[in-house]
Amino acid sequence: METKYVSYVRVSTKQQEISGLGLDAQRLMIQNYIKHQNGCLLHEFVESESGRHDDRPELKLATSTSKNTDATLIVAKLDRLSRNVSFISSLMESKVKFVVADMPTANEFTLHIFAALAEQERKYISERTKSALQAKKIREPEWKPGTDNLTDDGRRKAHQTNYRNARTDTNVVHAFHYIESLKRQGLTYQQIADKLNNENYRTRTGKSFRCNTVWYIWKRMEVK
Repeated sequence: METKYVSYVRVSTKQQEISGLGLDAQRLMIQNYIKHQNGCLLHEFVESESGRHDDRPELKLATSTSKNTDATLIVAKLDRLSRNVSFISSLMESKVKFVVADMPTANEFTLHIFAALAEQERKYISERTKSALQAKKIREPEWKPGTDNLTDDGRRKAHQTNYRNARTDTNVVHAFHYIESLKRQGLTYQQIADKLNNENYRTRTGKSFRCNTVWYIWKRMEVK
């Protein structure tokens, strides 16, 4: 029997919803997953709302539609649902069937772990940002937040942050382990990219893999 799916895609701002920024990447991940499972998509629900808010109208419609049609709720990434571990837990307890496209083999236990890590990281980021801004204002009373304050040192730190985030991103870590096994088999970077895309792996930004992307991940994360 063909598996039925109800998709939920979310962006954080109305501007992103209008421009399609982020939505196309989510849809592609979901489409590839459903195609790989030989399933069918019944409905799609789109929302423009911050992930901090779990009381979202379209998400409620998506979950109720999943229940009423005996379909599986599907999202591209876990944080499109929530970064609140209690919300993920309550969703599981409500018996709504759901899957995450970028973690096709994840079970309830691993989903709990990833949700807890995402929630904790969100708290750490918020605390670090507040502390840094407070310290900056004390040192420089005239300073105001804005892009005009971006210095060379700031750009360097931003690059380091992006690099660190890439090394800890779930998509990149999963892909690297697969890349590592395929490299041992003697496959080229292009062959590896093709296999990653066929197996529904995605980059940190939700895009398909290219030859140079595989090379970059391998060279950056390879143990020297």
